[in-house]
Amino acid sequence: MKSPNQSNESQVPLQPGFPEWLRVSFVEELPLCVILKDLDGKFTYVNKQTARLFGLPAEAIVGKTDFDLYPNELAQKYWDDDRMVIQSGQAIEQIEKNVTVPASRIVKVRKTPLRCRDGKIIGIEVLFWDVTAHQEAEANLEQERFLLQSLLNHLPDFIYFKDLESRFLRVSRAHASRLGLSNPADAIGSKDSDYFTKPYADAARMDELQLIRSGQNVLGREEHACWPDGSETWVATSKLPLRDEGGKTVGTFGISRDISELKAAAEALERAKQVAEAASRAKSEFVANLSHEIRTPMNAIIGMAELLANSGLDEQRTEQARTILESGECLLRLLNDILDFSRIESGRVELDPVPGDLSNCVQGAIRLMKVQANEKSIKLEARVNLATPDFVVADFVRLRQILVNLIGNAIKFTAQGGVTLSVDHVSRINQMVTLQFAVSDTGIGIPNDKLDVIFEEFEQADKSTTRRFGGTGLGLAITSRLVKLMGGQIKVKSQTGLGSTFSFSLTFPVADETETSEFGDPNKASSSSQTSSEPLRILLAEDGETNQMVATILLEGLGHQVKIAHNGCEAVQLSDTESFDLILMDLEMPEMDGIQATRQIRNREYGTNRHMPIIAMTAHAMESDEQRCLEAGMDAYIAKPIRQNNVFVTIENLMKKVKSRSSL
Repeated sequence: MKSPNQSNESQVPLQPGFPEWLRVSFVEELPLCVILKDLDGKFTYVNKQTARLFGLPAEAIVGKTDFDLYPNELAQKYWDDDRMVIQSGQAIEQIEKNVTVPASRIVKVRKTPLRCRDGKIIGIEVLFWDVTAHQEAEANLEQERFLLQSLLNHLPDFIYFKDLESRFLRVSRAHASRLGLSNPADAIGSKDSDYFTKPYADAARMDELQLIRSGQNVLGREEHACWPDGSETWVATSKLPLRDEGGKTVGTFGISRDISELKAAAEALERAKQVAEAASRAKSEFVANLSHEIRTPMNAIIGMAELLANSGLDEQRTEQARTILESGECLLRLLNDILDFSRIESGRVELDPVPGDLSNCVQGAIRLMKVQANEKSIKLEARVNLATPDFVVADFVRLRQILVNLIGNAIKFTAQGGVTLSVDHVSRINQMVTLQFAVSDTGIGIPNDKLDVIFEEFEQADKSTTRRFGGTGLGLAITSRLVKLMGGQIKVKSQTGLGSTFSFSLTFPVADETETSEFGDPNKASSSSQTSSEPLRILLAEDGETNQMVATILLEGLGHQVKIAHNGCEAVQLSDTESFDLILMDLEMPEMDGIQATRQIRNREYGTNRHMPIIAMTAHAMESDEQRCLEAGMDAYIAKPIRQNNVFVTIENLMKKVKSRSSL
């Protein structure tokens, strides 16, 4: 049937067969290579794509063989393939590597026998096309399948992929096993509700719906899992939205790791931590109670011995009193060492750096130890490098404690010669200076095999040392830990029979003289006569008769008047009905302790201009006890056993502050 717009002249019927004129537009323009070969393997025809591949004109290729165009080994393969097609009369199709200059590629090849009209084979038709990109994509995809399958089959974690309806798309072998399945493929299309209880499955579904709506990842969340076999585990779960290439959410996927053992270990560790903390608290309480119980009678022993020694007795009785005093002081040093070590070990020691005079600290340590050196007739001196700054910011109380410990240790083990404390300038960068402190002696020395253990608690270079020289083995352990707390490390060099040198380096900020406050030297603050600048009327709140006696004699010796309150209730009442300049308040008293009494006094003063100076006087000697007293409203703190000089200095300093406040 003719189209209305068609004329008879435009109708050219297509004749059966393959017209010659169509060969150019069809075969020549095919996007694949077409080659015809005769039985001798000579190229009789190549299309344009083939010519482009070889980079030669078609006429330059015709008449050549594979051996003219390819490496010999590859050409031989092509020849063998051609022989196979000719001999079998069957087409072959394969993937092979095609090498041409300048590149090689992977091609798919189809070789078919060419037959004449009577069916006789007269040559070969070769078609091949580049499948390099396709093959590489297939290889990459196969590698990704292999890697994913390795993860899913071998990881012990529970891995899953789900669609938007929370149906499983894929699960790991470990997850399938947990679900009671022998084959992971059996999980495909099922839901949590097919394996878990309804509450558990509903919670999982709600979780996934929230994840799909919000798009927010869930990472490492700890969950309690109840499995179909009745077992329970703790898992760390991460869940994420499953998105297609366009970024659209098409499901969820997640991974859960069994952390039951880690959870149990963490719980065991927490229990052990609580036990250790309880043991530490019990130890601290024991040490504090021990300190309190020992200090209470020691207050009477040391206090009375000091009063007797200064009471003008004859020489023999004075010496006897001083022996009692020195023995009490030895016991007190032991107690202080135990308290210090307990505080350091529990991490309750904090540094309190202040600007001060470094030379004053060094000379103060020398003065404190001078008596001990003189008693053994050995020389004690300090050498401070001229490049050392006069004023630095440091915790001078702890620094002096370190120096006193090292000097005391050196004096104890030195029978003749001397002990030298040296301070050398190491370096200075801007306002930070590094100084080396060293204490050298000419004593008995330390064997090389003992140098590493002397800084451990309760250790000494020789066990017989305790019997010969005394001590607990805590001094150097405390010193080493204090140096470390201040940012340094203590070292020792020693030769047996020649002496030892203990050294450490510390870095301090350099201070300006105008910003420094006078560093408190206990010897410097004392007065030769120790008579108070102004007699005071003092209320002594103390329940122990012996301690009342010691404190009363001591205070009256300083020129003060004393009235005694036997408990906290009496202290509160007397301070309200009578006039006093100062209260010395014990902490442990019947009916009402010192802390409660102080708080009642401060509450009574609230809203007035009155402020009664209160000094804590207690056998509780921990730093936390002092802080507790100050927080309750006390103004100062004296640890028992009380010493006349310490009481004098504390009262004088407090009353100066009171006068200074009242003059404002």
